[in-house]
Amino acid sequence: MAAAEGFGRALRLLAGLGFAVLLAACGGGDEDPGEDTTPVPTVYPAPNGPVATDRVIRQDYGGYQLTYDCTTHTALQYSYTLGFDDGTVARPTSFKLDPTLPEGCGQQTTANSYAAAIHPGYDRGHLVSSNHMDYNADYILRANYMTNIVPQVATFNRNVWLDAENVAECYRDIAPVQVYGGVVYSDPTNDWFLASHGIRTPEFFWKAILTTDPATGAAKAIAWYIPNVEGLTALDPYLVSIDELERLVGTGLVGITAPAAVKAMKPATSWPLPAGCNYT
Repeated sequence: MAAAEGFGRALRLLAGLGFAVLLAACGGGDEDPGEDTTPVPTVYPAPNGPVATDRVIRQDYGGYQLTYDCTTHTALQYSYTLGFDDGTVARPTSFKLDPTLPEGCGQQTTANSYAAAIHPGYDRGHLVSSNHMDYNADYILRANYMTNIVPQVATFNRNVWLDAENVAECYRDIAPVQVYGGVVYSDPTNDWFLASHGIRTPEFFWKAILTTDPATGAAKAIAWYIPNVEGLTALDPYLVSIDELERLVGTGLVGITAPAAVKAMKPATSWPLPAGCNYT
């Protein structure tokens, strides 16, 4: 299994705890959400003791969940479930530091633009799509918290990553979809934003979508492992099975519980978007 550099500690921690992702029912901005809708996070202490700045937590934001590394100031994995799209809440226009992290859990030092900070060509890229949270005003606000944001090559964010988000956005109207994803860090030479924001730059983004065929009731899955680089024009070269994804990232961190046959699925092409899909 090829675990990416920088994830070793998190993977060992998650594996040692027998980590499993539990999906909740199916991004953030300018105002604090209501206090009664933010659950207390589950905190996983480091193996050698509860060092406040050396831990991974599982944080529940209502519409989605993050596995978050308090030391490296990044989400490692996210998951959520989407039903039929009937949401119309507008995406916030600004980003915000996360006020819900427990005491002693570090995060990025600013919500300012990456491109304006030091190195152009990078967006504040969402892990959990804001558009997927537009059915709840609190959830879409939280999706703009910087805990859900990482440095993402701008053309990647606005092309292939958007294409992958749209697969979930369209297929949710056919049957509920389960969405998993995360980032991989493996190369320190492009960590432009450590000084300005306190976060590294991911080398890869991954996403997996599980749903059912309404005609047969059979489960089906699709997944991608995509480099965070310029010039990508199509999703298909980056298709992987969930089995392959687990070997690349680590079974515990991917966190998908599914039958072996589903984990082995690897479509020849990315699922075509259904006619008439509403992307908003």
